[in-house]
Amino acid sequence: MEAKRSLVLIGPMGSGKTTVGRLLAEKLGWSFIDTDDLIEAYSGMSISQIFAENGEKYFRRLEEKAIGEAVSKTRTVIATGGGAVTNPANLKQMKAQGVVVYLQTGLEELTKRVGSGKGRPLLSGVDCRRTLSSLLAEREGLYAQGDLVICTDGLEPPEVVDRILKESLLKGYIP
Repeated sequence: MEAKRSLVLIGPMGSGKTTVGRLLAEKLGWSFIDTDDLIEAYSGMSISQIFAENGEKYFRRLEEKAIGEAVSKTRTVIATGGGAVTNPANLKQMKAQGVVVYLQTGLEELTKRVGSGKGRPLLSGVDCRRTLSSLLAEREGLYAQGDLVICTDGLEPPEVVDRILKESLLKGYIP
């Protein structure tokens, strides 16, 4: 199997994509990109502001651009937003250019991690647990299209990093 140019982390909000991504990039000596950071740089607004002022549809267009830019890089770990997989073009780009790693996290763990949902536009003013459950049900089939599925429940970020590295090496995804 040919080694891919990047590792792309997908999963629901609270699964640890950014935290794990930073640690993974550091361990590999690769670059790290959080697509939400790129979106904020493009727009000059926070993610919450984008949702409030321009809506989710506008945000998803910016997200597609950010993912395209991120996956064009080599030796990069990329953390995506939880809903990135809902756009088929995003998933296609991610799989073509990188190894897609699904950080699978159960509802109980997600609920603990996101708390009140502060700073997360899709959880603003709603029942967080119910919304997380709905989003998981809606997106699980898309997340499952990842090349690797790593369960994060009960693990600390360094343990998740070690599992990703072990599985990636076993499958020949990274040299």
